[in-house]
Amino acid sequence: MRFSPSTSIKGLAMGLAEIVPGVSGGTIAFITGIYEKLIITIRKIDKTFFSLLFKGKWKALSEHLDFGFIFSLILGMLIGIVVGVFGITYLIDNHPISIWAFFFSLIAASSFLVARDVKRFNWQTILFIVVGTAFAFWVTSGQPSTERTSLGFVFISGILAISALLLPGLSGSFVLLLLGMYAYIIPALRDLLGGDLSNIPIVGTFMVGCLVGVFTLSRVLHWGYMKYRDPVLGLLTGFMLGSLNKIWPWQKVILTEIDSKGREIVTYSKSVSPKAFAALESNPIFGTEPSMVSSVVIMCLTFIVVISISLSSKKY
Repeated sequence: MRFSPSTSIKGLAMGLAEIVPGVSGGTIAFITGIYEKLIITIRKIDKTFFSLLFKGKWKALSEHLDFGFIFSLILGMLIGIVVGVFGITYLIDNHPISIWAFFFSLIAASSFLVARDVKRFNWQTILFIVVGTAFAFWVTSGQPSTERTSLGFVFISGILAISALLLPGLSGSFVLLLLGMYAYIIPALRDLLGGDLSNIPIVGTFMVGCLVGVFTLSRVLHWGYMKYRDPVLGLLTGFMLGSLNKIWPWQKVILTEIDSKGREIVTYSKSVSPKAFAALESNPIFGTEPSMVSSVVIMCLTFIVVISISLSSKKY
């Protein structure tokens, strides 16, 4: 097993992305060149994997699953999640326009890169782009549920959230937000990392759901990718384009919620023009200052950097 610092850095970026509603870890995996390898590696957790595991054939098991890749990626993702829980959430609360301008450009550039990998554009591929865009726009325009739930629903939330990790353009955190679980799961994770062990049942149940989701959806994605590559890429491109609605920097806040620690978070907002944004009388968390110059600069620089990183990244 050989540790890969570059893979860990990519995993860190994926972990950071999954904490932010509207930003997909799958998108990060795609633009950094590890998406296909990630899907294939997860799919290798099969009968052969468990046979080698129970027989104690560690060398063969390592070669079968590529432990170096998995260990490096998971380590980076864990660090990214911890940093994201404390750092990214702070930036969103205190510099929302700038951070969402960055994320908007990130997803816009990513949609271009995914579309660039389509070998042949025909009516089927275009149809999948349109369907993916419409679906993602519909999902990201929905008003989150406000119902509180049992551990059973926490388990289901884990399955759905981790499934979004494997779909560029759909965010696991936003799936939680739509389910009304973001203000429940993320604070629980943050408090557990801070030493509050009372949240172990919630976080543990959520993680079990994540494991079930990642081992099931990965097989569906791999089958679809190998058999219908261009339509699948078209669908993923559409997911990204449709999700831009949710990541638009200038949001009119409709609903907020106070979490268990007394922190105010946005649970529902709508995209508006910078002019309409500036005309709002009040707007919790986002404020009413559009910061046009800095936002445009951030968008342009991010787009250039993402394209440059993708072109220079080694495809596994």
